[in-house]
Amino acid sequence: MIHQPASQSRTRLGTSRQELPTAGGLRSRARNVSPATKAGFGFFIRVFALLAALITLWILATPLMAYPDEPAHTIKAAAVARGQFFPVPGESYGNGIHVQVPSYIANVDSQRCFAFLKEQPAGCAPDIPLGDTYTTIGVTSAGLYNPFYYWFVGLPSLFMSGAPAIFAMRIVSGLMSAAFYAAGFTALSRLRHPKWPMVAAAVATTPMVFFLATGVNPNSLEVAASMAAFCGLVSVLENSRQLHLARPGILAVGISAATLANTRNVSLLWLLCGAIVACLFFRGADIVAIFRNRLLLIVAGLSAIGVALGVIWNFVMLAAPPSAGEAPAGISNAVEGLRPSNAFVTMLDRSFDFVNQYIGVAGWLDAPVPQAVLMFWNMLLLALLLMVFLMRPARLQLGFWVAIGMLAVVPALVQAALVTSSGFIWQGRYSLPLFAIAVISAGLALRFRKFQTNLTSRTLTKILLWATCAAHVYGFVYILRRYVVGIPDFANWLVMLSKPDWQPPLSWEVLTLLLAATLIFAASQLFGFLHPGVPFFPARLTHALNRVRSRNGRPLEQAARDSSVLSQHVE
Repeated sequence: MIHQPASQSRTRLGTSRQELPTAGGLRSRARNVSPATKAGFGFFIRVFALLAALITLWILATPLMAYPDEPAHTIKAAAVARGQFFPVPGESYGNGIHVQVPSYIANVDSQRCFAFLKEQPAGCAPDIPLGDTYTTIGVTSAGLYNPFYYWFVGLPSLFMSGAPAIFAMRIVSGLMSAAFYAAGFTALSRLRHPKWPMVAAAVATTPMVFFLATGVNPNSLEVAASMAAFCGLVSVLENSRQLHLARPGILAVGISAATLANTRNVSLLWLLCGAIVACLFFRGADIVAIFRNRLLLIVAGLSAIGVALGVIWNFVMLAAPPSAGEAPAGISNAVEGLRPSNAFVTMLDRSFDFVNQYIGVAGWLDAPVPQAVLMFWNMLLLALLLMVFLMRPARLQLGFWVAIGMLAVVPALVQAALVTSSGFIWQGRYSLPLFAIAVISAGLALRFRKFQTNLTSRTLTKILLWATCAAHVYGFVYILRRYVVGIPDFANWLVMLSKPDWQPPLSWEVLTLLLAATLIFAASQLFGFLHPGVPFFPARLTHALNRVRSRNGRPLEQAARDSSVLSQHVE
């Protein structure tokens, strides 16, 4: 089960000097790893496994090339894996760069015959022959993107072919995102009062977060790394006086910063925003104190090398051949005579229009989740917002309100800078790093508010967790419906059961059942984190599970009591 790692206070009082690294002493690695670090690593593995399972189910449920711009990024990944890192003069002839890739990769654009057509199921896409591997020319508009992400994602195409290769590329991408999301959750669990931040992070994990992790596109990695860097920095600042308790956070910040610098050229802006917001939750003395730690300085130095490489790449690409990174026809929509100031004000005016895309608009913006799911998540977001108003002193709210302001203003500034060359290109998914920072900031503002553990609180927690599982499943099935039978103006749920036009691997029914089971298990783990030792499932089901479990070990109730003794002291 995912329980809270060992408490900072208990580690502080109960860890002997012999258990901590000593200067000049030669000890085994096992002895040099503190119990707090071991607990954090175990927490990370469990959260990563859950997120990886959920993301993989979303990957299988999403038709190939049903992700925005996935054809261009898939071709780029296959090319980079084959050593084609830099756009070369003579290989760029408009709408992107020409690369040498297997034929099944070069022709992936034919898979998106259903894009923008919500009534068209995904069954129109042709099969991808396993033997279609001869080398040919592919065209990608992602020619200027840093090759770091694409090299990892493109590796499966070197020894696989056809649809299995593309699904494997997706899974590699999804696992990278899952690792950074898990690092963010782990960093939050290291706080002295982690319950409200963990609740906020769960709210920030919308259906859109899972969908964005399904395709070959660095957008999801950018969101996940931004979240991990922000949460890691918060953990480091809170433990500024005892940084041996924040080693997972230190590593999260260092690796995430280097990764962000090598995804997209705007990613470092999200890192800067996250750093500003995180620092606003702490005193200046805490910020100064972290720079006295040797491990942090070493990690910062190594991270700086990665950041420098990313910045160098961006400068080198300024001299790239014409059209190497040009958007395909129909994507760029420059408006002649529109001034940046007008674009800025227009973006501010549209700020609330992007909220639906933060929650769930899949496909090529043609597969939104149902209104019921949007209403439920808006309710959660408004509840967090209203609770922040109640926090006193008002100083605790500052970081949250700055994060909200950044969510509105920073995308508007970026769009204003691009409007004369590319027009209005901004989508809600581009702002998701700032959205995650803002929502988690609400939890940070609330972290000193007592998390009630009485019967009413436990019952309300169960209701909200079950409702969240239902909302995730409903959104998942609705988006599947868009691809299985299409979404016309009339209801066709029965057709989805009786005569599906398209089926994902394992069938949509099996994927839905697996997703529901995984979500319920994840909800039970979060409930155990918030209310240690209290069963999540109804008494009859718990007794039945106990009978099954007792055949192989301790009953669930005894296991829960034992784990609650080891769980972190909160509030």
